[in-house]
Amino acid sequence: MYQWILKKIREDKKGFTLIELVAVIAILGILAAIAVPRFTGSTKKAAISAHNANVRTLESAANMFIADKGVPTDGNGVTWTKDSKDVDNGWGDYLQEWPKVPKGTGAKYKDSSGTEKNIDETDYGVIIGTDGSITVVPGKAIE
Repeated sequence: MYQWILKKIREDKKGFTLIELVAVIAILGILAAIAVPRFTGSTKKAAISAHNANVRTLESAANMFIADKGVPTDGNGVTWTKDSKDVDNGWGDYLQEWPKVPKGTGAKYKDSSGTEKNIDETDYGVIIGTDGSITVVPGKAIE
C-alpha cells in the first residue's frame, strides 16, 4: 500500500523543470534586450514631435495676435512668457494654456544667431518683433 501511494505522488507531480525555467528566462531576456532600445527611441521621437507642435502652436497664436492687434509699434515688441497671460498684450486671448517643453527630447535647436543649443526642460518664450517677426525659444528641434 505504501509503495502504491508513493507511486501516485510521483506521477501527480506537475511543474516545470529547471531547464524549462532557464529557457523561458533566457527568451524573456532576449525580448527585453530587443524591445527596450526601440521603446526609448520612440519616446524621444514623440517628445521631439510634441515640442515642434508646441512651437507651431505658439507661432500660430502670435500670428493671431498680429492679425488682431497689428504689429507692435513700441521699440521693444511684445514678449510672452508663461506668466504673461493676463497682462496687456498677453497671450490669454490666443491660447487656452501655456505649453510645457516635453521631457526627454535630448534634441538641439538653432537660436537667432544660428548657434545650436540644447533644448532645456524649461518654459517657452515668444518674442513678437516690431517688424512682425516671431521668435519662439527654444525653437523647433533639429532631428
